[in-house]
Amino acid sequence: MLFAPFRGSLFDPARVPDIPLATCPPYDVINPDDERRYRDGAEHNLVRLLLAGPGDPTYQEAARLLANWRREGDLRTDPEHRFYLYRMRYTDETGTERTAAGIIGALALLTLGEQVLPHEETMPKTKADRLAVLSATRANLDLIIALTSSKDFPYFLETPGAPRLSFEIEGVHHSLFDITDPKSIASISAAVASHPVAIADGHHRYTTGLNYRGLQVGSGPWDSIMAFLVPAQGSGLTIGPTHRVFPRVSYDLSRLGDRFTVVPGAPVPPNQPGTIVLVPSPAHSSDPVTLIPRHDRLQALPEPWRQASPAVARELLYPLLDVDESQATYFADPHEALQAGAGYPKGMVAMMATISEHAISEATEAGLRFPQKSTFFVPKPRSGLVIRCFEDG
Repeated sequence: MLFAPFRGSLFDPARVPDIPLATCPPYDVINPDDERRYRDGAEHNLVRLLLAGPGDPTYQEAARLLANWRREGDLRTDPEHRFYLYRMRYTDETGTERTAAGIIGALALLTLGEQVLPHEETMPKTKADRLAVLSATRANLDLIIALTSSKDFPYFLETPGAPRLSFEIEGVHHSLFDITDPKSIASISAAVASHPVAIADGHHRYTTGLNYRGLQVGSGPWDSIMAFLVPAQGSGLTIGPTHRVFPRVSYDLSRLGDRFTVVPGAPVPPNQPGTIVLVPSPAHSSDPVTLIPRHDRLQALPEPWRQASPAVARELLYPLLDVDESQATYFADPHEALQAGAGYPKGMVAMMATISEHAISEATEAGLRFPQKSTFFVPKPRSGLVIRCFEDG
């Protein structure tokens, strides 16, 4: 089954009364200061499982802690398989109130390219760390985000009664609802199975799940991964760009004119899809510039890549700077990117435009992958709302 219900483990409010403080964002957006804050803020915060503590590189202590929470009843497993409707209400950067809604279930781990499609490349180092935590805990601790183009799927996102959990934290209101009706469960699974699913956020965890599955004998709960499935169009999520900081580049402004129209720019992300703003470090004696790819150069790229600044940068710009993605540091916050870039006398910040939902859908359906860290989806689902333990089947 491509998308199936499962028996989730949730914190028991009777034993963990402040459940919001037990949750945290996904592992890959938690900086060291945030990690300390989450660890110190609550005895049960999920960061204690998601990120290795001091002296615990193989996550054995995390596994023992998870087992203890289950044994003591801090985490309780639902008695029957179900889907979970999850809604996040928030105000975006323009001041508009939005709601992102989707369904949490178990997405089959299949070779990427047929029923499950990728949209970004991945980085090996991160996958190794995720394999360590998965191997130790034998649980899906946080959610990946996946997209479905099923026209029927949005009908299942209506609120089914009172929420099981409802709270606001860090500017986002989160609500979780049970979906236990057998007919609804069957209809959701059928609707999702009718179209390919695209990974939007969580490529590393998905490919790690595939690697873990390959180490197991026979079939089992490791054949799928916990996912937050949302509509491919109109998900309610906000898609932002991820900017690049390079510590050292070979920068010759005159070389860029063959591939780009170069115009004076400001150190802010560009608005036009496929364009790039370069902010050179002072040693390059150059002001920020906006790069608009020339039409003839752009036509050589597949259509979805033309609308994606990271793909344009990889294919047209990086050879002129003598860099590649392996040398980049990534920042979703443009101010943090500029601060980091200021620390490299011969470096450069490459600021990217947002990639649209439509371009992502086009790329995945065409079997094209964007460069790693091309998109940044917000708000992030909270880790710790639901845990999927393999022991529970």
